[in-house]
Amino acid sequence: MTDLYDSPQPVLHTATDRGAKLTLRPAQLGDAPGVLAACLDPETLRWTTVPLAYDHEKAVDFVTGYAPGWWERRQGAAFVLADADDAYVGQIDLRVSADPQVADVGFLTAPHARGHGYMSAALRAVAEWGIRELGLERVEWKAFVGNDGSRRVAERAGFTYEGIQRSGCAYRGERRDAWVAALVRADLTAGATA
Repeated sequence: MTDLYDSPQPVLHTATDRGAKLTLRPAQLGDAPGVLAACLDPETLRWTTVPLAYDHEKAVDFVTGYAPGWWERRQGAAFVLADADDAYVGQIDLRVSADPQVADVGFLTAPHARGHGYMSAALRAVAEWGIRELGLERVEWKAFVGNDGSRRVAERAGFTYEGIQRSGCAYRGERRDAWVAALVRADLTAGATA
C-alpha cells in the first residue's frame, strides 16, 4: 500500500446534494450509543451481517477495536459518518482485498438519517479517497438482492451496476445472491473530462 498508513487515519469532509455538511472520521467512544441504535434497527438486521444479539458491549468493541483495526492493520479504513453537529448518522468501511488495488465497501445508515443523501455522499467521498490516496483501481459494492435502498445509495454515488453474483454473500449460515456494482479509477477520469 502506501505510507499513508503511517499517519493517523484521515478525516474526510463532504456534503450532500442539498448542501448538508458531513464529516467522515474515526470512531469515538461517544459514537457507541448511535452504533447500538443503528445495529438494533430491524432493517439493519435484515440487510446486513450485524450480529442479532447486538448490545452495548459490541458497540463499544466496534468503536474501540473493530473500526480502528482496519487502519492499524493497513487493510483499509472504517469511518463514522457525522452530521454538522458531530452526531453519528452512519458508518462506512473500506476494506482492501488480497488484491491491493481492489477494495469493497460496507455501510449502514442510522434509521433517523435515511433518505437525506448522507450515505451516497459518504460513499462517493470514501471511494474517491481510496482510489486517489490508497492507489485503488476498483471499489466494489455488494448487497443482498432486494436491498433497494443500498442499491440506490451506490448508484447515486456513481457506482456502475454489474449484475448478480450468485451465492455472493454469506448471511447467518447461508449463502445469498448479491447485487454487485463498482466505481473504478477510469470513472473518476471520465468524470473529470466530461
